[in-house]
Amino acid sequence: MPLDQTRIVIRERGFGEVLGLAMQVIRAHPGGLLLAMVVGLLPFALLNGWLLAGILEEEIWIDTPTGYWFALTCLMVVEAPLATAPITLYLGRMTFAGGVGIRSIAIDFIRSLPQMLWIQGLLRTLLLPVLLLPYLTWPYMGELVLLERNPLLAGKKRQLTTLRRSRNLHAGSGGELFGRWLLAILAGGVMWIALAAGTLVMVVQLSGWEPTPFARHWVVYPATLWIVVGWMAVVRFLSYLDLRIRREGWDVELSMRAEAKRLERTATSRIG
Repeated sequence: MPLDQTRIVIRERGFGEVLGLAMQVIRAHPGGLLLAMVVGLLPFALLNGWLLAGILEEEIWIDTPTGYWFALTCLMVVEAPLATAPITLYLGRMTFAGGVGIRSIAIDFIRSLPQMLWIQGLLRTLLLPVLLLPYLTWPYMGELVLLERNPLLAGKKRQLTTLRRSRNLHAGSGGELFGRWLLAILAGGVMWIALAAGTLVMVVQLSGWEPTPFARHWVVYPATLWIVVGWMAVVRFLSYLDLRIRREGWDVELSMRAEAKRLERTATSRIG
């Protein structure tokens, strides 16, 4: 696929434009994104439901089962990078590769899994209590691991490692990125409330059955929250592209690389 003919136009955007573009991307690729969300999100949603059912049963008599929701929130924060990895890989291939295959995405995921478990799993979890440090220093670590695939260690060739690449990309943008993260949390919260309320109304209108408090907290609210997490993965991917454009002039780089490939093909055809 020509590098200057990506399916998402590579240019600078404000955060409001990124949110709107995320909706357009989902509308343009509903089938592929739905499959990626089901593959990535559903196993963790089922796991959480199984792990936390006992806690919810003990607290269901409380109007707001705070212990259950605290545990669910912690689990989802830890699980989100792995759960949304198929979405990020799908978007990366859809944008640049021109074709998306389940086998190619699975291979990319397996290759990236060791770094995802080490950086996004262990290190990120350990640093979460420290003033949301992962969101201030490397909010797009998942995209770097999954899409750029730099080595974890420099080795004898002194290669650019994932952590060094992250520092280079995020350096000097902490305030802006944290502000965007807060706006994303606000937008996601509003969407979750609207989606959960709409789902409850639809269930009541279509079936005539009003979900019990247990059903709402165990199924409806977590399910709609996972849907919002999937949407936020699309927003994060587009924000990662925007950061690379702003910091590295990526749009110009892609155009120059595409032009170089065209010139190379022209020279080869003339020689042949």
